[in-house]
Amino acid sequence: MDIRTDSTLRAVLAAVAGNALVTTAKFVGWFISLSPSMLAEAVHSLADTLNQVLLFVGIRHGAGKPTPAYPFGKGRARYIWNLVSAMGIFFVGFGFTTYHGVSELLMLTPHDAVGDNSTAILILIFAFVVETYTLLLAYKAVQEARGDRAFWDYVRTGDDPTGVAVLLEDAIAVIGVLTALTGLWLSNIFQSPVPDAICSIIIGCLLGIMAVILAISNGRILMGISATADEETEIREFIESYPTVERVASLKTAVLAPGSLRLAVEIEFHGGILIQREQIERDAERIRDGEDPAYILFETAERMVRVVGREINKLESDVVARFPQVHVIDLEVN
Repeated sequence: MDIRTDSTLRAVLAAVAGNALVTTAKFVGWFISLSPSMLAEAVHSLADTLNQVLLFVGIRHGAGKPTPAYPFGKGRARYIWNLVSAMGIFFVGFGFTTYHGVSELLMLTPHDAVGDNSTAILILIFAFVVETYTLLLAYKAVQEARGDRAFWDYVRTGDDPTGVAVLLEDAIAVIGVLTALTGLWLSNIFQSPVPDAICSIIIGCLLGIMAVILAISNGRILMGISATADEETEIREFIESYPTVERVASLKTAVLAPGSLRLAVEIEFHGGILIQREQIERDAERIRDGEDPAYILFETAERMVRVVGREINKLESDVVARFPQVHVIDLEVN
């Protein structure tokens, strides 16, 4: 398994376990306090848990090897599952949480009684500790996956939105807990349930923002996004430096899966380098000696086809050796 997939999988499993525990605790806190922001946080954690289960399914599904039905593998399956999870977060997390928060806000008055929120606050502090820990694990996974790329560049344009999704969810989970704590604290200070309801709406909006970001980051890869400009430039320079290559007429890439690229390249060979001059001189000598020119020319043409074929195979092997992320090569000779 690729190290990036391995680190991402660890982060996903840790997030599933942590969020399942926190979800249970938050629902208990909501039943005790009936706090709108606590319910928002409970739904938030439930959405995160279900989402990360879908991320795990995507990782396992996308790890399938190439088959006759899927000759390039199933690497993009994880992006499909990520997109499904983003839709779930948007409709369940953002939709339900925001609707409930707005409904509570419309029904409340500033003078409604505020119950004892001490248990809810303790549960939120516990949730903050657990979710901060899973956030640190997700950050470590992204750090391992990004390699030499700048952190924010990888977060914005990396080819593994799964790890970024876990990082984003955990970061927003921590922000959500702090928001809920703020709502409960302000409600206790002002003895009004209004701040608590407002904070539940804020949490719902955070979930909506997260869902949109996840949808965009996965959608761009499903649409066939290319490798980074630096990667393409490096591949082009390597091929153009090849002794038998005169120039690269066209070079295109597409992300198949995290750490997996498809390369389509059109090249022009140096004909003079590929020509076997000594063999052609021998062929010419045979013609001068009276052998059938048509037969000898046929042999020469057939030999050149084999020479070009061997050179293409050698070039493809060297490209894969230099760029192990290139798993599929479509090479065309102009």
